[in-house]
Amino acid sequence: MGTRAEYIADSVIHVIGISLGLAAAVCLAVLTWPGEDAGRIASVSVYSVCLIMMLVASALYNMIAKDDKTGILRRLDHAAIFLMIAGTYTPFSAMVIGGTAGQILLIVVWSGAVAGALIKLFAISSMERLTVPICLALGWVIVFAYEPLLMNASAVGFWFLVAGGVLYTAGTAFYVWKSLPFQNAIWHGFVLAAAGCHFVAILSDVALPSIG
Repeated sequence: MGTRAEYIADSVIHVIGISLGLAAAVCLAVLTWPGEDAGRIASVSVYSVCLIMMLVASALYNMIAKDDKTGILRRLDHAAIFLMIAGTYTPFSAMVIGGTAGQILLIVVWSGAVAGALIKLFAISSMERLTVPICLALGWVIVFAYEPLLMNASAVGFWFLVAGGVLYTAGTAFYVWKSLPFQNAIWHGFVLAAAGCHFVAILSDVALPSIG
């Protein structure tokens, strides 16, 4: 358990994150739900649900049960990270990359995310050390669909997608640096910044085209 100041800093980041996440979900719903594109609506809805799940699960664990390293809130928090990765991929894979490449990407990412989430939920300790590498691998598997992504994504969508991935990856260094003061707040700050970049990418290339 860190200091009171560290707890407050991390809690503030979580409150800001949930507030921004709810605003993002409402924004995407307003932009997409009036349309008739079921795929766009479904993929954005999946993303929004996964985003809110991750933010809420993280807040519950870190603000209420941080000292419980084996409890259900910690397991839900870590499982939600995997679902957030797959949820973020969903609009881009389905609506931007599309085709066979997009379908394969969705299958691979969701299969890996569900497997990772189950590992965390059932506390399979023998695979605990694999969770960060699995998260990073899932996060960057999009490189195998680089060509269709580059062909179909806008410059804004592409670079914000990349920026989000870089921020998530850089943030993992602070996730494992447990002795650093305010480590948890810094790590969650990186997560929030990365999620913000991915929201901009989805807004640009999936939500806004629905009203074009």
